[in-house]
Formats: sequence, structure tokens, C-alpha cells
Amino acid sequence: MSAEHNSAHPERSESKHEGLAEVGREQLEAHRKHSAEKGTEDNQDRLEAAREIINKSDEPAPEPEPTPEPAAPKPHIPFIDHKQVYADTMRSVQKRLTPVSRSFSKVIHAPLVEKTSEVLENTVARPSVTLGATLTALCVGSIFYLTAYHYGYMLSGSELLFSFIVGALIGIVIEGVWRILLRRRA
Repeated sequence: MSAEHNSAHPERSESKHEGLAEVGREQLEAHRKHSAEKGTEDNQDRLEAAREIINKSDEPAPEPEPTPEPAAPKPHIPFIDHKQVYADTMRSVQKRLTPVSRSFSKVIHAPLVEKTSEVLENTVARPSVTLGATLTALCVGSIFYLTAYHYGYMLSGSELLFSFIVGALIGIVIEGVWRILLRRRA
């Protein structure tokens, strides 16, 4: 229908196009004039700023005062949930194990077993305690058994246990004295 309408009145269609073209030309010309005026203002501002910089550079610059350097800021370390990282690592490692090893690992790394192991590691299973207990039990136990064998006595079996406990105590005392001596040297 619009084609029929345009073909019926071709003069009206052409005059519309000419009117639109004329309005477009006027707007384009107004935009060019505005841009030219704005451009000259911008150029003038730039020229003035450049002249100020040049004038400032001709003057001798004042000596800067030495300022103490501020201490380097400490690097920000984001919060790390060590328990979560440990759990993720354990899961990842256990996935790679055979089923039997995985079951054993889950038992060994249960929270109760780990806490008990850490307590024993810091008290009874220390190298000084273990070494003292072993050496004392070996020496004292050998002396008891050789003496009992030679004279024909019967042993109850608790001699080795007592010598082990005494050796552990001797190991702890020797370690304590050793640490005190090291502190005095330092």
C-alpha cells in the first residue's frame, strides 16, 4: 500500500526527501561550527598550559628536601584455613592410594589418633627419652639377667620395664642439662 501511495504522489515524496536533506545539512553545518569554536578554545587552553610549563622550566628548581623513606609495608597475607587445606590435601592423597592403604591412612589420620601421636611425640617419644631408655634398659637389664643367671635367681620380668622407665628419666634429665648449658653459651 505504501508503494502505491508513493507512486501516486511522486512530487510529495521528493519534496519530503529534499526537506529532510536540507535539515540534515543545517544540523551538520551547525555541528561543524560548534566543533571549530570548541577546538580553538581547546587549542588556546593547551597553548597557555604549555607556555606556563616552559616558563616554569626556565626558573631554577628548588632543592628538594630529603625525606626519610617510609618503612616498607608488610605484605598482606590472606587468611588461610590450615585445617581446610590439610583436609583437602589428605583427600587428594588418599584418592591415589590403594584401598587397603587408604583405609589404613584414614585410621592413622583420624583426629583422635593424630592428637595422641602428637602428645606422645612431644613427651615420651622424644629422641633423648628413647635413647636414654633403650641404652639404660639394655645395660641394666643385661646386668640383672647375667647376675640372676650366674647366681641362679628367678626374675619376675618387671626388671626390664623398670630399667626402661629409669632410662627415660635419665634421658630427660640429660636433655634438660644440655639445653641449660647451650643457653648459657649463647
